[in-house]
Amino acid sequence: MYGCLLSYTSDTAMKLLVAFLLLQLADFGTTVAALALGGTESNPLVGHLMGLGDYTGLAVAKLIALAIGGLAAFYGKYNGLRKMNVLFTVIVIWNLTIIGRLIVA
Repeated sequence: MYGCLLSYTSDTAMKLLVAFLLLQLADFGTTVAALALGGTESNPLVGHLMGLGDYTGLAVAKLIALAIGGLAAFYGKYNGLRKMNVLFTVIVIWNLTIIGRLIVA
């Protein structure tokens, strides 16, 4: 069924969406932590949005990401959602390494 999250096996679709939501929270949290330790934002788009204020710009960027992920799920683009989950997993791991380096420095 087009445009319905439940058209995919309900369990798998929900796991993908929940993982995406949790990864967005993890990215937000690790980015805030890195900024608090003196780090900077590497993504130029997010960096531009942070001109609105560090946390405001980051929140806007996360809302955009959530909208894209929600649309991907709604339209049944589960492979895209999987790829975004892999990408944000790498981003969160990268953020954690930055936090570690900032703590040690």
